[in-house]
Amino acid sequence: MKNLILLFIITIAFASCENRRTQSQALSESIEEFKKTVNFESNVFIPENYIEREVDTLMSNGYRVKIKTYSDMTNTVLFSKIKDTINYQTHYRNFKFDIRVEKQGQLIYEESFDKDKANKLFGYRDDFITESTLHNFNKLAVLQSIQVDDEPTLKNKVLIDVRYTIPETNRFALHTLYVNDNGTINMVHATQN
Repeated sequence: MKNLILLFIITIAFASCENRRTQSQALSESIEEFKKTVNFESNVFIPENYIEREVDTLMSNGYRVKIKTYSDMTNTVLFSKIKDTINYQTHYRNFKFDIRVEKQGQLIYEESFDKDKANKLFGYRDDFITESTLHNFNKLAVLQSIQVDDEPTLKNKVLIDVRYTIPETNRFALHTLYVNDNGTINMVHATQN
């Protein structure tokens, strides 16, 4: 009799396993089906076309600063949002910038920066953490502004303010570059949000 009961329990156990999908499998299949219905919006690039801006500043302390900024047409930061089964993709172009500093007609500093070189200068890396929040400035931030800080009390150096922001957020980092009269450059991390 014990063998008959054991055989009955085993038969019921095998009969109840009829290759049903688990909840996890059903969810995975639903997600795959949903992805097939998502339409891709045409990519939006900001700025859409190549932009170049050059500023030439003659300062009261005898320095002449030329800053040229221009869009990097091959390097962008992608932000993607799905709304009503449409995937909106926005590419924010990175910018390159050139700095040239002269003092009384003599070239003392000249350098070109792209995203990678700026990341090294500003100390951005994969694990850049401030206040326990991972910002990913090395990947997500784009140049928002670069300008000469015309501080009249400075006689032997030039200050250049550089601001990087993460698009679609309120995250930013402001740095000040000091170019000394001997052509050396120092960077100070001013503020970050």
